Amino acid sequence: MNSPEARSPCPAEWKRAKQAREDLIGRAGAARAPAAQRAARAVMAQAECEHRRFAGWRVDVGSQGIMAAELRGLRRAYLGARTLYEESAGYGDPAASVGAWARLADLNMAFATKLDQLPTPVDVHDPGARADYRRQMREVMSTFEIEAALAATRALDAAGPDASEGAQLASWVRASCEKLAVLDPESLAGYPACGEEIR
Repeated sequence: MNSPEARSPCPAEWKRAKQAREDLIGRAGAARAPAAQRAARAVMAQAECEHRRFAGWRVDVGSQGIMAAELRGLRRAYLGARTLYEESAGYGDPAASVGAWARLADLNMAFATKLDQLPTPVDVHDPGARADYRRQMREVMSTFEIEAALAATRALDAAGPDASEGAQLASWVRASCEKLAVLDPESLAGYPACGEEIR
């Protein structure tokens, strides 16, 4: 049986995240916060690695069966990175939470873009069937766009009203604001950190 490490596309990051989780076990009081921060950031690093692998995944044109199998693999890669981002956000480290939700928003948008660029299977010939295939892809895309907007709002909620500490944090906040400006512009009013220039 393969170990989780063997199944991970990022074995080095997997090892560091595993060690950080183990180091957190039994920590309490003042010792817990720094250990939780290390775990959050190690898991985030693994998520980023798996996100990069997902971004490089390409579904080439082929038959419906071949493309469906490729899409299942793509979805597994997405779910792996998504689970890690959600875990990282849950450790209570404010900066990691903002980053994890912001990057999860990026991941969802990346999946939506891949679906938008997906070629129609070569064995779908009828014009009506081809149009129906594109419609179905658009419906699936919309679910990832909704998930991206939700993740962006969580990033902004985690950042709070003062999101100016550090260039990386500011970058995550701005990216989240920009996504909401496109996906859910009415919600921007609730986030002063987005500023008038985003709206």
